[in-house]
Amino acid sequence: EQLQAQEPSTPQPDWFLQSLVNLTNAGDGTVEIGMILLVDGFLVSGMMVGGARYFEGFAKDFASGFTDQAVAETIRTSFSEYGEIYKTDAADPLSPPPSPSYVHMRDARFFNTAGNPVPGNRVVWWRGRLSEVSGFVVGTLGAG
Repeated sequence: EQLQAQEPSTPQPDWFLQSLVNLTNAGDGTVEIGMILLVDGFLVSGMMVGGARYFEGFAKDFASGFTDQAVAETIRTSFSEYGEIYKTDAADPLSPPPSPSYVHMRDARFFNTAGNPVPGNRVVWWRGRLSEVSGFVVGTLGAG
C-alpha cells in the first residue's frame, strides 16, 4: 500500500460571518456591525465596515501623517481607490455578491489574555482574512 502525502487543509471562512461581511459591503456602505473576533488567540473588537468604507477611512488616516498636502492628497486618493472593488453593480441586483475573503473594522482594538487593549491609547483600522477567524460574537469590548 502506497501512502500519499496529504495537502494541509486550508481553513474555510464561516459562511455566516461571510454573510455578515456581505451585508456591510452591500449598498451604500453605511451598515456597520459591532464585532468581537477571535484571531490567533487575540480578541479583535470594533465596528465591522464594508471594504469601501475601510479603504476610504484608512486612506484618510494614513494620508494625514504627511505634511506635504499634495503628497497627502495623492496618497489618500490612491488608497481610497482600492475600495472600488467593493462597490456593487446596481444594474444587476440579482447577481450574488462574491464570497468575501477579508473582514474590515474601524475603531479596532486587540485584547490580550490579560484583557488589556492594544493599542491602549487609540483605535485603528483593521483588515483580516476571514479564514483566520476561529470565532466571533456580535458586540464590542470596551477599553476600560
